[in-house]
Amino acid sequence: MVLTQSCDLVRRQGNFKAPYITIAAAKPFRGTIGEFFDQKSKVVKGAEFSFHSSSLVGKAKQLIERHVNNTEPEFFFLPKSGHPNIPEDLVVFLRLSVALRKEHYDALAEAKIAELADVFQAKLGWLKGNIYSRVATPDFEDRGLNAAEIKSGFYEQYIPKDTTVWLSALQAELLRKIVNERRKEIERDLSSEEVLEIIESEIPEDIQIIANNIVERLKKNKLLEGDHEAEKKFARVISNEPSLKSLVKSLGG
Repeated sequence: MVLTQSCDLVRRQGNFKAPYITIAAAKPFRGTIGEFFDQKSKVVKGAEFSFHSSSLVGKAKQLIERHVNNTEPEFFFLPKSGHPNIPEDLVVFLRLSVALRKEHYDALAEAKIAELADVFQAKLGWLKGNIYSRVATPDFEDRGLNAAEIKSGFYEQYIPKDTTVWLSALQAELLRKIVNERRKEIERDLSSEEVLEIIESEIPEDIQIIANNIVERLKKNKLLEGDHEAEKKFARVISNEPSLKSLVKSLGG
């Protein structure tokens, strides 16, 4: 993307004002979001396995929203829907720029595929302004668009589901405990397949983990005595309590 102000690139008598033409690199947005998730992945000690915290979903949505509304510092978002010549959602790295001599003008002009609307050209008036000051541009809501639907589409596209395991803090703690115990039993690290099997069969939702922990604490303090079926029934009663379920949900569980 060309960052030099367009007014400095207007040819007058065969020449233009700018001594150099500054351009910045644009990369696929999918790669940027992918790096974000890679940096936030967590590992399970004693197993060839990594996962993402379920609390990361909210942060990922906020990051995507900042990008698509062009409020993320040092980046400029170019949506695929913005122009038919843009093959996919792109993000421009404003710090990753280079100044070219003016004799490259013709080559750049021939390579041009799209142009920003006037209001968004303010974002690229000059590189220093883009990085160190905020230029106000309208968000989806301000442009009269269906913001919720558009943002939901970006979330669906860039927040991985089928390729990622999402665990809450409680689920991750329980998984690590089970993996550690299983590892001692078999005297080796667990494979990804074995960990996935544990998640499928032994890692319940947060509300059930809390209910089971309450039962265990009551048993430990001899406040609950009964057979195994009675304990399971008591745990079900706790996990089905509406107020507790609402509380856990509000905390992201």
